[in-house]
Amino acid sequence: MEPESITWRLWRRARSGDAEAFDELFGLHTERLLVFVRARLGGALREKLDPEDVLQEAYLAAVRRFDEFEYSDDGAFIRWMCRIIENRLRDGHDHFRAQKRQAVPVPKSFPTGPVSALVRAEDRRRLEEALSRLGDEHRAVLLLRYFEGLDSEQAGQRMGRSAGAIRNLAARALVELGKQLRTSEDCSS
Repeated sequence: MEPESITWRLWRRARSGDAEAFDELFGLHTERLLVFVRARLGGALREKLDPEDVLQEAYLAAVRRFDEFEYSDDGAFIRWMCRIIENRLRDGHDHFRAQKRQAVPVPKSFPTGPVSALVRAEDRRRLEEALSRLGDEHRAVLLLRYFEGLDSEQAGQRMGRSAGAIRNLAARALVELGKQLRTSEDCSS
């Protein structure tokens, strides 16, 4: 356990009833989770569901079940949220758009200025576009390994493959992702 991590500190405070820590914990991971949602939506669902709505619904589910979450390592919260998001996507809640939305919690202060934020937003957009152009298996293995933080053995169990096959698939997927990122960089120059 990493007792000095920001996730751990916020989880401890939120678990003891600190509402501000609760908002900060969810806000800390918002950008990464939005990338995950957009990458998992795929073409057909992307037309029906708004990524922010999916994340909002996942946050609401997480709020209701927060007492069930146990911190085991710094990636546990992201993995827990990714499972909740997967469940929301599986449910196919087309009615998300029609429901009144509450604001997604974001940190109260941003460590960088507007120029840095703009650069990060552009980088996220390029990453999301590159991920959307990958084949299903490549996208799935990258999401499991680098967004959910699963090791090769765990990802292999989810994908029905051996750990060695997952390592090879992830390596090929990273090469393909790099090609896609270079292609989008060349187009924007």
